[in-house]
Amino acid sequence: MSDAGSPSTVWDRLDDSRSVRALRKQMSALHTPHAWLLLGPPGSGKRPAATAMAAALNCSVTPGIGCGTCSTCDRIIRHRHPDVHHIAPEGPLIPVDVIRDTVLIEASRSPFEGRHKVFVIEEAERMNPAAQSALLKTLEEPQPDTVFILISDEEDEILETIRSRCRLFRLEPVSEARTVELLQREGADEDRALVAARIADGDIDRARGLAIDPAAAARRAVWLSIPQRLQSPQDALDIAAEILAEVKETVAGHQEIHKKEVIELADAMGEGRGTATARNSLATRQRRELRRLEEEVEGECLQTLGSFFRDVVAFRRGGSEALTNLDVLEGIEEWAASDIADTAFVRCIERCIEARGTLPKNANALLQFEGVLLDLTRLLSPARIGLAL
Repeated sequence: MSDAGSPSTVWDRLDDSRSVRALRKQMSALHTPHAWLLLGPPGSGKRPAATAMAAALNCSVTPGIGCGTCSTCDRIIRHRHPDVHHIAPEGPLIPVDVIRDTVLIEASRSPFEGRHKVFVIEEAERMNPAAQSALLKTLEEPQPDTVFILISDEEDEILETIRSRCRLFRLEPVSEARTVELLQREGADEDRALVAARIADGDIDRARGLAIDPAAAARRAVWLSIPQRLQSPQDALDIAAEILAEVKETVAGHQEIHKKEVIELADAMGEGRGTATARNSLATRQRRELRRLEEEVEGECLQTLGSFFRDVVAFRRGGSEALTNLDVLEGIEEWAASDIADTAFVRCIERCIEARGTLPKNANALLQFEGVLLDLTRLLSPARIGLAL
């Protein structure tokens, strides 16, 4: 077992399951397929597995494995390598222009510095039919040094013609105990690791952020303070504005990371072949990353609120055994002791789920959050004196 924070390979960041061991063995063969489809339920580690595959394909220290510590592996893990491209939905879909203008054009070029150019397409089922059809031709006639890794929870939404050209690989859900073990290995204390694992529901990447990233923990504290603060309609409007300000602050932090990435790229590339193309590609990816980050943080807020209200109902029904937010147990107990009906809490949960589902389609996030918080204020209004987290 490796020391905390210093994995001996990129695979040490994943669950040591039978499916992960099999995938690692296939990658070590060095003669891998040009297209993969990683399947499995949410929380089965598909995204970190795709990252490990990209590192294994490009690592110069331990080719086929990925040492996890060299410059190449480090940049791939941080999603900062010029030859590894991550494609994710913008709004509800991955539109055809993203596949044509980003994937297909880049796929026609040789790698800049690595052995392979890798395209990781997250939530591949959200490619619209035109996008899937556009990708199909490239899968049929791939460049020899290009690898596609498609990730999906919904196999049936992927065209059969695409599935037939990919090597399918199914990953298993990651247990809570194993997630806690991985987080502790990377330096998280046991209590924080347990809370992060339970919140993330097997999603190792999310659990890692919650347990180790202070900014993620600070945001969660803000989200958990919202129910107690919703005393009036004006509070709802003010808090909605604060949520969007928190989102902007998070995005601004990543913009600083992006500036450093531009400098890293310039240092690595100089002024030689393909520099303009690589810089334009980087700028496009960074814009997409920031848009997706906004949606993720907004969804994170709604998910946290919904999970808190779920915990209140669960505590009323059976105590603390099934709770998610174990670190705010006292606040959950106080809300559970209130005179607010279960039906009101259930409706709060439903309202958060509904809003999260429509985030990608809603052009005005502020109006959406104002509507949600006004509804929560109305539902939570009775018998609130003395409630606090």
